Amino acid sequence: MEYAAHSQNNKKTMRKKGMLSPFNTRRFRLAFAFALSFAYPVLAQTVVAINERATEGYRLISRLNQNTTRLIDRAGDTAHQWTSDYQVSTLVTLQKDGLLLRTCGMGNQAFKAGGGSGRVELLDWESNVVWSYELSTDTEILHHDVKQMPNGNFLMLVWQKKSREEAVAAGVDPAQVGDSGILFERVIEVRPDYPTGGEIVWEWNLIDHVIQDRFPDRPNYGEIAAHPELVNVHYTATDQNADWFHANAVDYNPALDQILISVRNLSEIWIIDHSTAPEEAATHAGGVHGKGGDLLYRWGNPVVWSAGGDEQRTLGFQHNAHWIEAGLPGEGHILVFVNEDPANPTESRVVEIEPPLNADGGYDRPEGAPYGPAEPLWNYGAAIPGEFSSPFISGMQRLANGNTMICSGVQATVFEVTPEGEVLWRYVERAEGEPPNVWLFRANFYAPDYSGLLGTPLYVEPVPEPDPDSAPETAAKRRLSPARPAASGR
Repeated sequence: MEYAAHSQNNKKTMRKKGMLSPFNTRRFRLAFAFALSFAYPVLAQTVVAINERATEGYRLISRLNQNTTRLIDRAGDTAHQWTSDYQVSTLVTLQKDGLLLRTCGMGNQAFKAGGGSGRVELLDWESNVVWSYELSTDTEILHHDVKQMPNGNFLMLVWQKKSREEAVAAGVDPAQVGDSGILFERVIEVRPDYPTGGEIVWEWNLIDHVIQDRFPDRPNYGEIAAHPELVNVHYTATDQNADWFHANAVDYNPALDQILISVRNLSEIWIIDHSTAPEEAATHAGGVHGKGGDLLYRWGNPVVWSAGGDEQRTLGFQHNAHWIEAGLPGEGHILVFVNEDPANPTESRVVEIEPPLNADGGYDRPEGAPYGPAEPLWNYGAAIPGEFSSPFISGMQRLANGNTMICSGVQATVFEVTPEGEVLWRYVERAEGEPPNVWLFRANFYAPDYSGLLGTPLYVEPVPEPDPDSAPETAAKRRLSPARPAASGR
């Protein structure tokens, strides 16, 4: 792969309005194979390319719908493995305390949309279940993503099924609601009760923050462009599918006390205020910013709220939107995996943006215009057509040296790129002879001195920073690992 710069000014074409529908043919051609990805054996995988400058450490790999999760080293060899009684539905991460956080499929047939789980569990190093939490009923189910907060609680995405009657009562066009109703998004904060269960101590419900402009005599009526803090409930309206929104990622910023949500079917990312009291989150007032649970910021597709045209669209069915952690190059910026580049929908892209954050922790927006930025600070895309293309799942992670690890989930490929776009390491999980539907939801990188490895045979003590006043460091004092390049400016 080579780096390919991307700019709003050099886009060749934009798809015509309507062709970016989440229910397009391409999506269904690929999604139909999801059920076929069960129960394939794990065979030998391949490190296709490795540069001596590739970052030393471990990568967490977990195939969708498998019971095992593997931690592989830089050579692609398995360093450790966990096994669960449940197949992973989407997310797997190694927490800072050494516990493996994973989402589990419960086989709930009341929900047909991809990404449903119903169970979250924590496993120790020996695969013992330390804690589990389940929410899987006829009307609600956990799905896609989980994020542990500094206070030990967990943010979880929930699909909340609203009946046709409930949706119409909220102002939804009855002609566009099927018999299966609509899956509205819900975010819950769960205080864990070990070893099982927990208490919901805070929640946010999308249905409390929608707007419609079709029926003046019905609830939530208003001018959509005048209310960027509310969500146009009809943007993806269809009576053929209940999954109108399809959130797929949730993240938390402790410095701002804000929550980031990726909403795939709207091609938008949202930021909401977590400082609200639970009852305020259902309203339009309260919290540090005085907006209750309304959106503080949105980016990616101004067409959703009538604030721009397709030429201003920057996201396409994205995944794994998250803030870059404090202490890493680009801290406070947002990384997003753009599954379908609006300028070239058969290609994927990773972008880094700097939101227009002001001194009060809010977000500035030019009058009559969408939220910025107009351009990403950094992005990666393949120069060779078709080489980097994952129409769903996938993610990325900023590394301490400024490189970025990318997981192209449908291609079952994980690779590391420099800020200039040079590929230093590439790993393919799908072995020769395996079917094409061996997929990875995400992959995660952990340095040898990561706290989650403390107490295991894999942990390596961090090397102290050299004293600038002391003698030059000798080779014996250095960690025996390849040199890491310095991060360039962004």
